[in-house]
Amino acid sequence: MEARTLFRLVAATLIVSGSGCGLVGPTCVARQERGSVTALDGEVAAGQVVSHAVRYDVQGSQNDAQVSWDGYRSENPPRLRFYATRVECTDFLPPPTAATSDCAVMASAGWTPMGIATTLIVTHGRGNPESLGSPPEYKIWVVGEAERSARYSVNITWFYGPDC
Repeated sequence: MEARTLFRLVAATLIVSGSGCGLVGPTCVARQERGSVTALDGEVAAGQVVSHAVRYDVQGSQNDAQVSWDGYRSENPPRLRFYATRVECTDFLPPPTAATSDCAVMASAGWTPMGIATTLIVTHGRGNPESLGSPPEYKIWVVGEAERSARYSVNITWFYGPDC
C-alpha cells in the first residue's frame, strides 16, 4: 500500500509541475515575452510589388508580423501575398520562381488557395541560427494581385519563450 501511495504522489507531482498550471513554477504563458517592433502601412497597386526594410528586434527569438489588408476577410478578397527575405534582396520574384541566396523566401503570409495566413514569422538568434547580418535586418515584400490595388498593414512584434 505504501508503494502505491508513493507512486501516486510522484505521478501527481509530475503532472502538476509539467502541465503548466503554475502550481510548482511559472506557467508556460508566464514565461513568454513579447514587445513591439514596428508597424507598416501602405498601398500596393494592381500587379505591383513593394518592399519595406525591417530592423529585426534581437530581444526575441522571432519577429511575428501580423498582416491584414482591405477586404481580406471578405468572400472575394484581394489576393495579396507577403514574403520575408534577406535585406540585401533587390530583385525579388514571388514564388513559384525559385529564388536563391538573398532573395530566398524565409517566411510568407497572405492569401493562399486554402485561406488567409495572417502571421509571417522570421527567426534569428536566441537559439536560432543568426542569418540576418549585423545589425540584423530583413525585407518584407508585398505582392499585389493582378487586377486590384489594396491598402495593407503589417504589425510586427518580437517574441521569446516556449510555444505553449
